[in-house]
Amino acid sequence: MWIRLLPVFSRLAEEKDIPPELSARLPQGWRLSGHQVETYRALTEGDAEVIFNTAMTGDGKSLAGQLPALIRGGMEYPVLVMYPTNELVEDQRVHLDQTIAEWGAHVLPSMLNSAELDSIMVEEDYRRRGEALMRILRNGDFILSNPDIFHYVMHQFYTYPEDAPERYAAPLAQKFRQLTFDEFHIFDAPQIVSVLNALLFIQEISGEVRPHKFLFLSATPNRLMREYLERSGLRVKFIEGEYATGGDSAHWRKILNPAEIHFAASSRAEEWVEAHLDDVLLPFFLERRPHAKGAIIVNSVASALRIYEKLQPVFAEHGLRVEPNTGLTSRTRRRISYEADLLIGTSTVDVGVDFQINFLVFESRDAGSFLQRLGRLGRHDGYRRDGQVYAFHDYVAYALLPDWITARLFKGQEGASPLLEEGAEIERQQFNEAIRAVFPPLTEFEHYAQTWGKFQSLKILCGLARKTVREQYCQSRENLQKRYEATFGIHLSSAIPHYKELAEKEKPLLEEALSFRGGNPFICGVIDTAEEKEEDRFKIMDLLQAIANHALSYLSEEEFYEAARQAGANLQFFKKQKPLGFFQLHGTREYQKFRFWLDKDLSYWGAENYGKVLTLKGFSLDANFPGANEINTRLARRTLPALLCAGLHPLEMKRRLSLPLLFPLYEFISRDGVSGTVAFGRTALMLDARLRYFPIKCGGGAVIA
Repeated sequence: MWIRLLPVFSRLAEEKDIPPELSARLPQGWRLSGHQVETYRALTEGDAEVIFNTAMTGDGKSLAGQLPALIRGGMEYPVLVMYPTNELVEDQRVHLDQTIAEWGAHVLPSMLNSAELDSIMVEEDYRRRGEALMRILRNGDFILSNPDIFHYVMHQFYTYPEDAPERYAAPLAQKFRQLTFDEFHIFDAPQIVSVLNALLFIQEISGEVRPHKFLFLSATPNRLMREYLERSGLRVKFIEGEYATGGDSAHWRKILNPAEIHFAASSRAEEWVEAHLDDVLLPFFLERRPHAKGAIIVNSVASALRIYEKLQPVFAEHGLRVEPNTGLTSRTRRRISYEADLLIGTSTVDVGVDFQINFLVFESRDAGSFLQRLGRLGRHDGYRRDGQVYAFHDYVAYALLPDWITARLFKGQEGASPLLEEGAEIERQQFNEAIRAVFPPLTEFEHYAQTWGKFQSLKILCGLARKTVREQYCQSRENLQKRYEATFGIHLSSAIPHYKELAEKEKPLLEEALSFRGGNPFICGVIDTAEEKEEDRFKIMDLLQAIANHALSYLSEEEFYEAARQAGANLQFFKKQKPLGFFQLHGTREYQKFRFWLDKDLSYWGAENYGKVLTLKGFSLDANFPGANEINTRLARRTLPALLCAGLHPLEMKRRLSLPLLFPLYEFISRDGVSGTVAFGRTALMLDARLRYFPIKCGGGAVIA
């Protein structure tokens, strides 16, 4: 099955609609789309507080958000931009430097992340993380960061009991005129609650002294985010792009080239590569050489590395280069991967990263990841290598989908007409609607705010209620509480006793609820000998992924840290992660199944204990891997937030509750033989929220209510 996607053209702004100060500063040859000019106006004029730019992938949303700083300069218009991945931060920093040079703008960019904070604290002897943060904020006027640090500032994690609650939040809010959240749609309910908590907090502590603009850049804004914004009292403006399949160059700019999309029978990239290496994959590059450059984007790191290990020697025989780009790949090697003939990547490259390819093979988790990954193809007319430009002559993608999804597209469902016809030409937006229609909708965890998200709101309010500042912030607390309750549909006064109980008796649960992304209790340290640079070999990795997919040899803690010290690695970074164990990686292996063993008798548990997040000890891994005894001894001592559902396999849980394909659920068995599904950490909290409102029989002889 295949179809042909028509090109996409974006409507250019009319000269009369471009503000004079913007028109005067446009570099020679630059043209702006209508949505970019409209975004500039919304950021610099009018009363909109939240601006949502929903322009199509590849249509310059990031530039739209940069325009005020480029025109007015960073000193007058400082900006904080937050991206969901470090890969995207680095990619955007490169593009920003180029843009600043082309515009001749007076902007001083800098990057802010956890590693930068750690480095400054060591080098300049800061005792407080907040002070190291302020040092970075003072010395840059266009900061590229992540929402994690923003969360910890606004939720007062860096403040001490004797500090004013806004000690670091207020300087951040006072400095930046604009806060931008790029690609925010990839986040779930916990992060949405966090950011809206922060925006309302900023408004409260800032007053009307310096109105802020909050810009969200997302081609597919989350429904839950829209709903909360409508109830928040914030003034919101949505900006869309205008598109066509063609147009004259005076009024339209091409943003996506036409592409041929094949729908492959296999939903797994490893199987497809094995079957089509010789008849599709390799011939594409050999027949078009050097006018071919491609990517394979898959759902898991292990799958990407197995594909890389298979393809690298085959392509090398023909003088073609293959490189990986995954969460396990070092920054050095990730940068190199964009120059390769074929990049093998994961979600590190499917969100916002801009690279030049005319061939794409990709897996999908859902409609969003399908469209996000397909959006990497066709953005460029060619690529540059060694000073030479090579044009692309065609664009081809292979979408790897389950048979039932393909059937829904080309055969229709429940008597309805097919959404696509084989060989047909179709415009991009119609195609996108068809893809959204055939994938099953996934839960948005809309009840998370009422169950666990409310504690993030209480964290801010409790900071304003400390004895030393209680009277000073009385009105602010009252205002914020009303807005939080209206926004999220929660009752915070009645939640205070539960908050205090968690702080005293179930601290791991509260810590998980208050974090931004949630923690990972299954961290290990690894030495990856596949990296050429010695300092790049020392990494942290998910233990469960390591034992399931990699050939390993076990290292003692002393061996790992001594090797890391000799290589000049940051030992404190690894120690902060509290690894369960240490390994040397020796490539990938065939997937090894594992399950958790719980050293408890569960036969006498009642229904009130199942399907509910608890703090539990006594977990170990039932699997064969080096160092299992030492690692399981450490793991069994840890108290973990966990949720158990007896009698149901993880896949059945996902099906019944419409959970994402990669939602991390695992099999468990107890000491007395009770088996089922277990979730840990933030996953357990989200599952707990889902089960409270969509009950299923989960153990103990009763249905959860």
